[in-house]
Order: sequence, then C-alpha cells, then structure tokens
Amino acid sequence: MESHDDGKRKWFFPSAVSEATHDEWTVRQILVHLGLFSRIRLLRADVIEFHARQDIILTFQEITSFYSRRPDGVAFDDKNKHWVFLEFTRPMDSVTSSEEGDWVEIKELEKNERYGIHIYFINHLSALHGRPWNCTQANFTVGAQGSLKQTQFQDRLHLLGVTNSKTRDKIRVLTVSKTLALPDIILKLFDVSILRSP
Repeated sequence: MESHDDGKRKWFFPSAVSEATHDEWTVRQILVHLGLFSRIRLLRADVIEFHARQDIILTFQEITSFYSRRPDGVAFDDKNKHWVFLEFTRPMDSVTSSEEGDWVEIKELEKNERYGIHIYFINHLSALHGRPWNCTQANFTVGAQGSLKQTQFQDRLHLLGVTNSKTRDKIRVLTVSKTLALPDIILKLFDVSILRSP
C-alpha cells in the first residue's frame, strides 16, 4: 500500500470492518467523519438549501433519504483531504455493445448518476465550511460472467494506493475467480435443496 513521506499509510477504508465483513456508511456518517456534521437540524437545512439552489424542492422523506444513502464502501486520505465513494457492481456482461454503450459504460453511468449529487453536496459543504475535502467516486465493475475492463480496474486500484502492479493483478484475478465461484455455489445449494426436498 502507498504511504506518505512520513511512512504513514495513505489510504484508510473505515467501512472495511474485517476481511469478511464491511459496514456501509451513510452520507451522514461520512459527513460526521469529515467534520461537516454537528446537528441533524443543520444538516437538513444544508440539504434543503443545496437543492433549492438547483430549483429542487425535497419532501421531508426525500431529505432523509438523501443523507441516508449508502455507497458500497468508502476510502479516505486524511493528509491530502481526499474522500472516495466505492461502488462494486456485478451487472450481466455481454460481448456486444448497444446504442447506449457497452455494459460496463452503462453501469458506470448509472452508478455515477446515483451518487453524483451526493459527491457534489459533500464538496459544496466542505468548501462552505472551509474544509478542503475533495470527494470523488471509484466504480469497480465486474460482469456476472467474470469479465472486466482490466486497465480501468487496475487504474482505480492504483488511485487507492495499490501501487505494486503484481498486487493489482492478483486482486484482479481473485476478483474474477470469486465472481465466477458465486453462481457455482448457488447452483450447488439449489441442487442440494432439490435432492433433499420431499
């Protein structure tokens, strides 16, 4: 993993609780971590004002939903004030492209649209409060049949501090093999359940 000049680890993944589990942070939890949240009333006011500047009026439920949104994971670099929403997606892959683009591009656009307003809000709130956080998003898209865009996948790993190319390649290989193992496990469990059914 990449480190700063002082030897401290550059990237932290607070949503990765252990190797086996993770905790999906809400936008509200992210704002607390970044020091951009003090009270729920103020957060609601910030969300209302932010959307009103874009001529969007939200209901009470939509406001709550906005700051309750949970990206799949989060990563941050405290020293450089960089925060990254992590999204992991397994769409059905295909060898052909449609008029909208290939399956990876379509899924990437969906994920970017889903969190774009939240990233914009965090960057806006950060600037408003004089805290120079830069929030971005990294999507890791692996098709259900195990295909992925290798360069894009490895570039995003590099962004998150995995600077060793052999390590990036090992992560890619493990990701594809785990993706391919899941349908096999499901089919085996299905087969066992049929054989044991009366």
